[in-house]
Amino acid sequence: MNSTTAVPDWRASLIAPNIVAALAVAGVFYALFGWFPYASGYGATRTSMFEFMGWIWKNNPEWEHCWLVPLAVAGLVFYRRKSLAALPVEGSWLGLAALLGSLFVYWVGYLADNVYIGYAALLGFVGSSVLWFLGWRWLLALAFPIAFLAFMFPLPFMDNFLAFPLRILMSKLSVGFLNLLGLSCLQQGTAIVSAPDFAAGLAAGERFAVDVADPCSGIRSLFALMMVSALYGYLAMDKPWQKWVVFLSSIPLAVAGNFARIIMLTLGTIALGPEVAIGSLEEPTTFHMLSGFLVFGVALGGMLGVGWLLQRFTPRTTEP
Repeated sequence: MNSTTAVPDWRASLIAPNIVAALAVAGVFYALFGWFPYASGYGATRTSMFEFMGWIWKNNPEWEHCWLVPLAVAGLVFYRRKSLAALPVEGSWLGLAALLGSLFVYWVGYLADNVYIGYAALLGFVGSSVLWFLGWRWLLALAFPIAFLAFMFPLPFMDNFLAFPLRILMSKLSVGFLNLLGLSCLQQGTAIVSAPDFAAGLAAGERFAVDVADPCSGIRSLFALMMVSALYGYLAMDKPWQKWVVFLSSIPLAVAGNFARIIMLTLGTIALGPEVAIGSLEEPTTFHMLSGFLVFGVALGGMLGVGWLLQRFTPRTTEP
C-alpha cells in the first residue's frame, strides 16, 4: 500500500466519533424544529416551527413558493458537489460555541413565544453545525445556500405591512397611465374608477371600476421574485455587485409586473365587462388568472434583461 494515501491513525480514530456527533446534532435539529411545540404563531396552541411553516405555505397563497426553497438548496449543493468535495474537512470548535449561541436564541424565542426569533436560531444552527464539523472553508462555500434558507420562512405580518401601501401605489400608477392613454379615470382609495361624464349623465365609476384587492397588491410576486432573482444572480452573475444589482432589481420589477397586470385587468373590464375580465375573489375568471402570469412574464423578462446588460457591459471573469 502506498503510505502517502493512507489515512493517519489519529484522523481515522476521529471519523466514527464525528459521525456519531453529526447524527446526534441532526437528531437534535429535528427535535427542536420539527417536533417540539415552539410557538403559537397565529394560533391558540404552540406548534413546532416546521408545522407552523407548513400550515402557512398551504393556506396562504402569498407564501406557497416557500416549499421550493429546500429543494433549491439541495440542488445548489448538488451543483457545487465537485468543488465542495475538493475542500478539506477542518472542523472548528468555534462552531460548537456558535451552536450553543443558536440554542440560546432558540430558548429566547421559546420564552417570548415568537416564531421569528426561531427562524434566526434555525439559520444559526445550520451554519454553526457546518462550521463545527466541516470548517471555515465549507461555511464560506455554503454561505449562499444557508442564507437562501431564509426564503422558506413565511412572514405573514408583512401582508399588513406592505399589502396596503402596494395597493395604493398600484392604483396611483395605473390611474396616471390610463389618463395618459386618454381613458379618464380617478383614484378612490385602492379603486380605479372611470371619471364622471356629466354630458352623458354618468357618475364616477359607472363606465368601469376596478379595485386593487390584496391578491393584486403584488406582495406575492415580490417575495417570489426576490427568491428567484437571488438564485439567478448567484448562478449567472460573476461579481458580487452584479449579484446584488440583480437581486435588488427584483423589487421594481415586481412592481412593474403587477402594474402591467392591473392595466390588463382594467382594459379587460372596459372591453369585456367585469364578469368576463375579473369575476370575483372566490371565483376569478380565466382572463383574471391569465393576468397573474403576466406579472411573472414581465418581471422575469426584466430580470433576464438586467442580467444580460450586466454580462454584456462587464467582462466575465473565470473562477480559479
